[in-house]
Amino acid sequence: MNDPKDFAWLGGVIQTTDTLFPSGGYAHSYGLEEMVALDKVRSKEDLEEFLIEQILPSLERLELPYLRYSLKSVEENDLNELLNLNEEISSWKLTREIRDAGKSQGAQLLRMIMEIHQCPTSLEFNQLLKKRGDQCQQIVATALLRNLQKSPLASSMIAWIYQAVSNFCSASIKLLRLGELACQKIIHSCINVDKIQGLLSRSFEVKREEAGSFNPLLDLASARHELAFSRLFIS
Repeated sequence: MNDPKDFAWLGGVIQTTDTLFPSGGYAHSYGLEEMVALDKVRSKEDLEEFLIEQILPSLERLELPYLRYSLKSVEENDLNELLNLNEEISSWKLTREIRDAGKSQGAQLLRMIMEIHQCPTSLEFNQLLKKRGDQCQQIVATALLRNLQKSPLASSMIAWIYQAVSNFCSASIKLLRLGELACQKIIHSCINVDKIQGLLSRSFEVKREEAGSFNPLLDLASARHELAFSRLFIS
């Protein structure tokens, strides 16, 4: 990673976290649609509590550590280890809908990296995935992208937190009819300095053998959503 004082990486990170970047996130509610259908999330206050009490802890214990492990493997050009991490990430997504969503978005992001940047590491990794008959999880594709952009580790992790929170807020505009101001207030609450610093600090302490998160309510919501009579989102 480059010196954080060198901000040449910043433009690329802004571009790829912007809603105009075709990451596929707009098509997913990440379980929120069924949580709303179950009356577990009914208001701005409910959504904020849901994100702070359930989503941020999951990021801390699972997604952020695996992003960190994946970035380390990319930096060391250890693509076999990256394949193992990709498989582990898939295994931690306990419902098919969420697992497939991660692969769909990861595959789309990986295609964008290869199309825009012609990244040799990403091209090689994509060939290895094809030999295994597998697809790239979004966390792993993000690690390939952030390494290519030379984004500092902490900045890459904060960008992941922002994307996770903003994706839920974006879905809430349709599901809860929340306005843009309400969503921005929720995002601000979730990524304020104190929360971000605490989240990153605790996440850095998570060892590989200890990483993981289990949220049965969200998993059940995802499983129910797959069989819902009607729905607005893929997941």
